[in-house]
Amino acid sequence: MLPEHHGTGTGQALLDVVVPPGPAQVWVAEENPRARRFYARNGFEPDGPRHADTRFGGIVEIRLVR
Repeated sequence: MLPEHHGTGTGQALLDVVVPPGPAQVWVAEENPRARRFYARNGFEPDGPRHADTRFGGIVEIRLVR
């Protein structure tokens, strides 16, 4: 999400529409604390798997589940 939209509720509205309540998983950049806090507020927590995405310069992603 573009920085100018942080804190506007747009991300929450999008998550609410796209991801149904209940069990789900998302992958997030490990070094993105803002995104990790957002997903934690929505019940997601890391469950162990990590992976380096070579398409984007080796960004390490972690899986979050709820």
